[in-house]
Amino acid sequence: MARLAVVTGAGSGVGRATAAALAARGLRVVCVGRRIEPLRETVQTIGDGQAVSADVRSEEGVASVRAAVGTDAVATVVHAAGVEGLLTMADTDRATFGALVATNLGGPFFLTQALLPVLEGGSVVFVGSVAAVRGRDHHAAYGASKAGLLGLTVNLAAELAPSVRVNCICLGAIRTPMLAQAVADYTATVGEARAQATLAAERPRMLLGVAEPELVAQSIVHLALDAAFTTGSVLYADGGYTAR
Repeated sequence: MARLAVVTGAGSGVGRATAAALAARGLRVVCVGRRIEPLRETVQTIGDGQAVSADVRSEEGVASVRAAVGTDAVATVVHAAGVEGLLTMADTDRATFGALVATNLGGPFFLTQALLPVLEGGSVVFVGSVAAVRGRDHHAAYGASKAGLLGLTVNLAAELAPSVRVNCICLGAIRTPMLAQAVADYTATVGEARAQATLAAERPRMLLGVAEPELVAQSIVHLALDAAFTTGSVLYADGGYTAR
């Protein structure tokens, strides 16, 4: 059985928690991200891993990850890297839109493509967002980039079955640096009063509140390693957000 995992966005938040959870299951984890120091911290924490500084938006970044994996069989690749640009459609220029799509959709697509030769019998987990299926202001570009993962999940599952399982997990509010930055950016854009009003309207939809990364990492590992009869599926680990 393959004992290698690849996790992008492993320097913090959900990616780091997922790397730790996979290492706890006995896998060696290739921890991928753009900044090397946080990745080294992750590797030091989990004990059995390798830090690879790479921007998977680029061909060079994807090639770096592929080289780090080598010929080792990969049990799972978890695409946890992402960026959340909160802008109105009117304020979204082509460069910003392109960067969101390149990170949130292009990176997962082309890194999976590069790893296909060593993924036989393994799995792919895309980390999506409830923004793909629930509308909010300032989320048009981000939501569209995450919605693309839903289409990629079902079509790639059909293409790669039965040798590779492909699933997506759509997350709600997770206590991460990315969430904190998104709230700060939104507040700076719309002002404190409107930001607080938006948060007040959102809280009733968050039936289980805000999750710690370690909690959703358990669900990611389930899809990655344990859900042997599941492919082409989307799991909503959103604390009940989409229930209303």
